Amino acid sequence: MKQNPFSFYDFLGYMIPGAVLLYILTFVFGVDNLVAVLSLGESKNSTSSQLLSFIPAVIGSYLLGHALAIGSSAIIEAFTNYSNGYPSEFLFDVEPKPYLSSDSSTGNFGRGVLWVLIFPISLLKTILKDRCNIKMFNQAKSLPKPLRDATFDKCTTILKDNIGVDTSSMNIEKGIDGDYLRLLYHFIFENSERHSVKLQNYVALYGLTRNVSFVFILLFWSAFYSCVFVEGSTIGWSHVLAFGGLAYIFYIGFVKFYRRYSLEAVMAATVYSSKDG
Repeated sequence: MKQNPFSFYDFLGYMIPGAVLLYILTFVFGVDNLVAVLSLGESKNSTSSQLLSFIPAVIGSYLLGHALAIGSSAIIEAFTNYSNGYPSEFLFDVEPKPYLSSDSSTGNFGRGVLWVLIFPISLLKTILKDRCNIKMFNQAKSLPKPLRDATFDKCTTILKDNIGVDTSSMNIEKGIDGDYLRLLYHFIFENSERHSVKLQNYVALYGLTRNVSFVFILLFWSAFYSCVFVEGSTIGWSHVLAFGGLAYIFYIGFVKFYRRYSLEAVMAATVYSSKDG
């Protein structure tokens, strides 16, 4: 399947999160130096000069978006996998391991640090999803049992017959573990163009929501620092609460689209036939 060098994901996953961070730093936190560096000020020259003045801001947003993507993958996605399990597991109703269940004390210490780093997300998840069991905040949902059985059987058949994976040790109690969902994704992407388009869209959407959630985590801690340590700051506790709440909302969106991406790969493999394309 052909794909443009500058994809939908580049726009959603990189440029928009970077632009959101730069915009809020400039116009909410009042970091005026960014205006001069990125040429965001008004230009009195020709229309072409005004358009050219936005190029540094566009490039800066795009490059910053890449840095945000790395950070969000290492922090937001890691927390999701530690606390909910992988989508290829919880889709088949695999019970997630306790959060502090690393094989080493160093690993558990790292998970504890991670919990603190994304404090608004981890706290709200613990209260709203884990303790109160509010359904709208639980996007890590499993499939109904008859559907779980049918999809698991077909996915293991494709892994065995079409990809050559030894599936003798795989069982539904563990889900599609061992990162085999990645193989299913690439198999469907190469063999079913109708499903590959939807998979690309879900990748773009979960990348966008994950990166924007990370943006608001950074803004949450920046606002917290301003409230506690900066005298006369225009940033108040309302900003801290707002950024923390937005971080959690976009985190929920990330889990939702992360699940849909995985579900699409599983369902596409389930209905796949050699006539697809």
